[in-house]
Amino acid sequence: MTEHIRVAIVEDQRLFRDGMQALLRESGDIDVTMVADNGRDFLEQLQEAAELPNVALVDLNMPEMNGLELTDVLLKQYPDIRVLVLTVHNQERFIVKMIEAGVAGYLIKNCDIEEVRQAIRTAHKSGFYFDERTMLAMRNGYRTKRSDVRSFSNIPIELSERETEVLQLICRELTNVEIADRLHISPRTVDGHRNNLLAKAGCRNTAGLVLFAVNNGFFDPQSF
Repeated sequence: MTEHIRVAIVEDQRLFRDGMQALLRESGDIDVTMVADNGRDFLEQLQEAAELPNVALVDLNMPEMNGLELTDVLLKQYPDIRVLVLTVHNQERFIVKMIEAGVAGYLIKNCDIEEVRQAIRTAHKSGFYFDERTMLAMRNGYRTKRSDVRSFSNIPIELSERETEVLQLICRELTNVEIADRLHISPRTVDGHRNNLLAKAGCRNTAGLVLFAVNNGFFDPQSF
């Protein structure tokens, strides 16, 4: 039986919001369970929701509470919701800033609906969705690699050989179960390595680990 993914759309332009809702409902495995026209409205709905969405499509420019402000609150209060930015801004500085803020992916509004569907499914499965544009922005944002590994707080850290293996497989969108199978260890052990990586790197989520990996030369976006 196909797993259904609960999706929220947080977008202030009604025509775009309604159109996206209609297109996603044709997907079969994606259920639009919540729509909001700004971040504050979305947070109020979350407080009353019987089930939280798995993924939230969030615009950057909105009244009341914009996408960056909303992302910060969601990561603190609802960390299990994957945030995918859907915006008109395609500048690399916006992309890197939002990945640093903790979003699970960054989409431009002129992308096709199949990419949106793929992003939702991948983010739900792996914790992030980074397309070629996002990977390139991350690489360009960190051209100068440090000789020593540092966390996002600029604290020198060391990763074990196993942690490095797990990190590189995370960057390739493998789940805990898939990583466990690849490395012949238990999913629980993989989860432990993932938590250690999050703590050492000072990341909020899996997307942050990918950014950390690119920043410190553990993963080359061109190889993906």
